[in-house]
Amino acid sequence: MITIGRKAGILIFLFLVAFTCRTEAQSARPIAPPPAITDGSFIWQRLNVEASSEITDLLRQQYDQGRKTGTFPGYRLQLYFGSGVQARAHAEKVRADFNALHPDTRVYLIFKSPDFIVRAGDFRSKSEALKVLKSLSAGFSNAFIVSDEIAFPGPVVQVEIK
Repeated sequence: MITIGRKAGILIFLFLVAFTCRTEAQSARPIAPPPAITDGSFIWQRLNVEASSEITDLLRQQYDQGRKTGTFPGYRLQLYFGSGVQARAHAEKVRADFNALHPDTRVYLIFKSPDFIVRAGDFRSKSEALKVLKSLSAGFSNAFIVSDEIAFPGPVVQVEIK
């Protein structure tokens, strides 16, 4: 017969008690679904966001700074990065190839001594950039997403910041 020490027996007993008791912390409780929007409005049209004056001032400063430079933080796809004798020619070829496949997406050829960089798009979010990245052909298999200052998009909706 197997004998168990007193301490081992107590530990086994506590283990069994701890894991056989029912707890309410992990049980699922039904949650009432949000009320359906029946008046045709969107949720962001019905939101009332209140912020302190410091937050509003910071948003105003960021907006003004972006207006001065004509850019704001966003994402682009980096298609090429290189230096050397043939770097410019290769960068221009990558730019032309991408323009042929995606004529609606802006492509930028950037020179930061001694490197040539080809970046594409003006994406506000990483998910927008990821959609385009996944649709690229095998010719751009080394492309990746980078954060960059992007150009302001064309006027869609005027938003007033108070």
